[in-house]
Amino acid sequence: MNPKKTKGKQRINIKKIEKDEGRSVTFSKRLNGIYTKISELSILCGVEVAFIGYSCSGKPYTFGSPSFQAVAERFLNGEASSSSSSSLVMNAHKQAKIQELCKKYNRLVEELKVDEVKVKKAAALAETRVVNKDVWWKVDPNDVKDHEKAKKMMEKYQELYDKLCEQAASRIKRGHDENNNK
Repeated sequence: MNPKKTKGKQRINIKKIEKDEGRSVTFSKRLNGIYTKISELSILCGVEVAFIGYSCSGKPYTFGSPSFQAVAERFLNGEASSSSSSSLVMNAHKQAKIQELCKKYNRLVEELKVDEVKVKKAAALAETRVVNKDVWWKVDPNDVKDHEKAKKMMEKYQELYDKLCEQAASRIKRGHDENNNK
């Protein structure tokens, strides 16, 4: 018998997630799970269910079957709605569609927040890097099609070469002078 290669499903310690990004990702994943479970409960048992939760930023997330508003009104009034059953079904259907769109919208907003955090981190990283804007010497003169540009580049190469030769000569001279003074 082969031993298991993975640990499989394991119990996790329930405690507050310290990082904001991790907490928001976990919230969105768990929220979808809660929506699924509530929907299953409503369908399987034929009950009316309402759910409201608030994210860390204070944004409300609701779910209801047939609709959050219908269940909340029924709960607050302590009785069934006074409207006819056909209009109730139509309102419930409309509310279910609205609820579905709200879930999609909330999911997209959470994804956008995560993406904004990534963009801010990338921008901060980009600001710390030094970028050489004057890198004309890395261009191969054979790749330049314009004859005038190629001629100017060759002149720049010559100037650079002359400057490097001067600096090398002065360093060599300084080195000889320092050795002679010792």
